[in-house]
Amino acid sequence: MDTIREQIVKAIVARLEGLTTVPVLRRETYEDEDAFVCVWDGEQDTEKTKYRSNRHTMPVVIEYLKSDAAKPYASSANAMYGEVVQALFDDGSGNHDSTLGGLANSLTEVNAMILTPVAGLKVIGCSITVDVVFDTANGNPFGQ
Repeated sequence: MDTIREQIVKAIVARLEGLTTVPVLRRETYEDEDAFVCVWDGEQDTEKTKYRSNRHTMPVVIEYLKSDAAKPYASSANAMYGEVVQALFDDGSGNHDSTLGGLANSLTEVNAMILTPVAGLKVIGCSITVDVVFDTANGNPFGQ
């Protein structure tokens, strides 16, 4: 059985898999992909609530990168940003859902960075950080 945390990351990956035909990765090394999305779950902050549960805030970073991109770089990278945000908050049927089907209390975009090429490189993309707030039963990372 996966922890709630892992279920949340898998739900994010599933939403992003519908984004494009590029692979959605959860690893630290990239192989020969010309384009990919990478999902990084980060440290979480936890606070005890008065109802015998813990409330967690976990940042998740989503990177969407393409190599050998065509000009105009900035508008292409901004379009990639829009695709990621739309896929992330779409429940699969065109409806907005910021709870990942009830796994989370909320999903909020907190940071975005548009990546355009530096001299000699043609890599473009975006990096988006979302805070995922979710509850677990005190001492049980598997149950809400």
